[in-house]
Amino acid sequence: MECRLYCKLCLLPSTKPDLFFNESGVCAACIAFDNRTEIDWQSREREFLDLVAKYKTKSNWDCVIPVSGGKDSTAQVIKILELGLNPLCVTATTCDLSVIGRENIENLKNLGVDYVEFSPNPVTRRKLNRIGLEVVGDIAWPEHVGIFTIPVRAAVEFGVPLIIWGENSQNEFGGPAAAQDGNTLNRAWLEEFGGLLGLRVSDLVGSFGIS
Repeated sequence: MECRLYCKLCLLPSTKPDLFFNESGVCAACIAFDNRTEIDWQSREREFLDLVAKYKTKSNWDCVIPVSGGKDSTAQVIKILELGLNPLCVTATTCDLSVIGRENIENLKNLGVDYVEFSPNPVTRRKLNRIGLEVVGDIAWPEHVGIFTIPVRAAVEFGVPLIIWGENSQNEFGGPAAAQDGNTLNRAWLEEFGGLLGLRVSDLVGSFGIS
């Protein structure tokens, strides 16, 4: 029977995928947190400001922000508005949104942004939920797919060249060292770490009765 370890600082378990511990029993998430004191935040801010300046007023919307209405996406929207950009906020809906969840979305919209909500085909979504549970072992798998694909599709459809993502979860919650320092989300990262758990979207085409 495998011995389960817990981080001596935050108690994250060793059963979390891709989590590693140093010789002192501290997990990668805590190590990454401590390393943030060594980051040149002024340089990072300049890098960010230079990036958004390239796309400001390039189109009706300067950027797409995937939003849930939670604290992270709301903070992103506030920051982008403070910088004078005009964002298009995009939500990939879940099967059932709670009353509080809907209130959070309305609060975000009332910050003064254009907002689009995509609700995937519920018949297909039910199939995906079952596949996520039975094949992947994660009933939230379709939500992960939607979060990382629907905003991208919206950006392409509307001709918006910049997407503002929330975090590098490998840095925030612990993961392989090589994946912790990236600040650009690409397909390789998505397929390995973006909640897909080894099952690519392309794996489903022609399978399980999904076209």
